[in-house]
Amino acid sequence: MAEPTFPPASQYAAGPYGAADPAAIVRQYPFATLISPDLHVTLTPIIFEYDDTEATMIGHMARRNPHAEALADGQSALAVFNGPHTYISPRWYAEKPTVPTWDYISARVRGIVEPIDDDASQLTILRRTIALMESQWADPWTMVDAPEGKVAELLPMIRSFRIHVKSIDGTTKLNQTHPVSDRRRVIDGLNEMTGLSDAHAIAAFMDDLPD
Repeated sequence: MAEPTFPPASQYAAGPYGAADPAAIVRQYPFATLISPDLHVTLTPIIFEYDDTEATMIGHMARRNPHAEALADGQSALAVFNGPHTYISPRWYAEKPTVPTWDYISARVRGIVEPIDDDASQLTILRRTIALMESQWADPWTMVDAPEGKVAELLPMIRSFRIHVKSIDGTTKLNQTHPVSDRRRVIDGLNEMTGLSDAHAIAAFMDDLPD
């Protein structure tokens, strides 16, 4: 049977909502949903392999995950990176009354999978992932800080992969089509909501939009 493939890359994003820099969304929200043509789905961090190019991405998953066994060289892959999202109440609209909606930030990457099974390459992928995630601290944790023998014990339990990137696109739906005064009311309303960090994050992104 021929390997199933995805249709040409596209993510619905009405004109004003297309992300100007979808790669930045990927970098900011690396916890992705990886989808294969056979509809295996796994949530896992996926990062750019190098800082100076968006040509390849890397990640890993539990080897006992059926998705890991299903990964095949040359297979199509779709990775979805979701940022904050929140409900928008029409109670905040005055100039342009309408119905409820949902604001969100998202990006997706389409590419070709290359499974990685040799220990040296898997260790390189783990080091890169840890270094990137730990970069926010002045004293980053590294694998040499792991308990003796722990890395060697766990390494056979994962399967790594590389995605050769074919396209990146994204959506930033932030009420861009509404009057500035209505957007200000939405921002104020979101900031008044309690216990909802996504609402506050969307408000901050909206606040950065040009008037």
